Amino acid sequence: MEKTALVFPRCGKLFSTAWKTGAAIGLCASAAWAAEPARLALELDAEGRRDAAAVEFRRLALADGEAENAGRWFWLAAHEYALGKQGELSNRMLDRAEDVAPRALAVPVAWLRAENALQDKDWTAAAFHFDSLRLKADADDVREFAARGSAAARLREKDFAGARAALAAAPGDCAGARAALDRYAGGRDKAPWLGGVLGLVPGLGYIYSGEYANAARSIILNGLFLWGMAETAEDDEWGVFAVLTFAEFTWYSGSIYGGIDSAHRRNERRLSAAADAIRGERRLRPDLAQVPLFSLKFAF
Repeated sequence: MEKTALVFPRCGKLFSTAWKTGAAIGLCASAAWAAEPARLALELDAEGRRDAAAVEFRRLALADGEAENAGRWFWLAAHEYALGKQGELSNRMLDRAEDVAPRALAVPVAWLRAENALQDKDWTAAAFHFDSLRLKADADDVREFAARGSAAARLREKDFAGARAALAAAPGDCAGARAALDRYAGGRDKAPWLGGVLGLVPGLGYIYSGEYANAARSIILNGLFLWGMAETAEDDEWGVFAVLTFAEFTWYSGSIYGGIDSAHRRNERRLSAAADAIRGERRLRPDLAQVPLFSLKFAF
């Protein structure tokens, strides 16, 4: 399910606003910015060739004599790099977009910078850019989206007060997000050191963190190696005994370290689940099918 959140056409005024299904913000596209020049870039995007599509959008930006259009092409190049998980290149293209067309793409630039920061796990920067997006957006649903993103980033930093303040600034109904935040704040993480201590008994460290399949695997494999060691020692097969002892030492030490790692994984899963619940299911994405219009849409 999708709905248009932000549309950036050019129809005379630079920032004309057209409301549609609750929120649409218009910028205008010049008549010279037609779909045909973007055909190759769009085909490369459809094929998932992110670097090539980004290069083509950059070429279009450098060839376009109108600053606002060039800024949009640079933004599209930045988005392709972001999809390719190249945050540094994406941010460099956003810098170019802002250099050639200051303030013309304030909302999409702030959004993409926030997403890049999340991808890089730079929670402080992500919160900053989501806050910037909330302040720059004109539509309530976009402001709510930004407030939720800011709260999720602050939760990652364990800044519960900041996360609550971000949700309080949201214009929509964020009761579910606040409940998720309260559940996380009221819960308890697993102690990795305790997981390691319990791992001295094969499988017990995994059980502590709820990884029952790994626990069963650890118990079975350690049990088999111990049984093999006992059998080969009884039969005086010391060569095989030495091999099995080395293997058992490896698996046994793995049980200890596994208990530590499983606690970390469990804590990360709990944190990620809370952050996802706070952000909700809606995500922004550009609607490339509307070229020459430049738009962002909510995807559910």
